[in-house]
Amino acid sequence: MATSGETTPELSAIVLCYRAGEHARDVVEPLRRELLESGVRFELVLVGNYDADDDPTPGVVRVLAADHPEVRSVVMRKGGGMGWDMRSGFDAARGEIMIAIDGDAQNPTEDVLRMFREMRSSGAEVMKGRRVTRLDSAYRRMLTRVYNFLFRLMFGTRGLADINGKPKGLTRGAYQRLEPLESDDWFIDAEIVIRARREELAIRELPVTFRENDQRSSFVRPRAIWEFVVNMLRYRWRRR
Repeated sequence: MATSGETTPELSAIVLCYRAGEHARDVVEPLRRELLESGVRFELVLVGNYDADDDPTPGVVRVLAADHPEVRSVVMRKGGGMGWDMRSGFDAARGEIMIAIDGDAQNPTEDVLRMFREMRSSGAEVMKGRRVTRLDSAYRRMLTRVYNFLFRLMFGTRGLADINGKPKGLTRGAYQRLEPLESDDWFIDAEIVIRARREELAIRELPVTFRENDQRSSFVRPRAIWEFVVNMLRYRWRRR
C-alpha cells in the first residue's frame, strides 16, 4: 500500500535518476506498480539532481511526484557525483528500510522488493547487490574485478564479492550509525561497506542480474580508477 505523509513507510525506494530524462519512467512506473501490489507501506523518492539547465530529468521527476501521492522528488543543482546523489536520497527518505537503485534499468525493478523482504527475514542491517549475471560491457566487468581485488586486499572484506553492486539497502538504524557519510563520488558504495564493518553491522549480499544499458554510455570513466585508488588509500591511512 502507499503511505500517507503522516505514516512512517516500511520501505523507501530511492531511484537515482541522474540524466535519465523520460527513461526514468521505465524504472519508476513498473517499480511503483510492484510496490502498490505488494501491500508494503512505501514511498518512492526520485533523485533528479542536475548539472545542466537543459536536462529534462528534474521536470520528469517533478511531474511523477505531482501525479502520485506516494512519490516524492529531490531536485537540486548537483554539488557532487553519484555519492552526493545517493546521500541526498537517503537524507530525504523516511522509511524503516531504505533501498537505492539506479534509474537506468540495469537492475530489474523487482530487486527492490526482493531485497526488502530479504532484509526483513534475515535481519540484515546493510544489504547490497552481488552481480552474478552481467550483461554490461567487458570494460565495466574488468574494472569491477580489479577494484574488488584491490579492495579485498586493502580492507580484508572476505565474504563480500561485489562492493559496488546495487541495489543498496540500509535500515534506518544503520544509516543513523553511519552518519555522516562523506563520499560525493563513486566511493560511496565502498564507504558504506567500510564503515558498516567498523560498526559491526550485519551485511549481506543479494544475487542480482545486471543488464546492459542501451540508453546511454557508462558514467564510469577511466578517471574513476584513480578516484577509487586515492579513496582507498585515504581510508586505509585513516584506519591506521
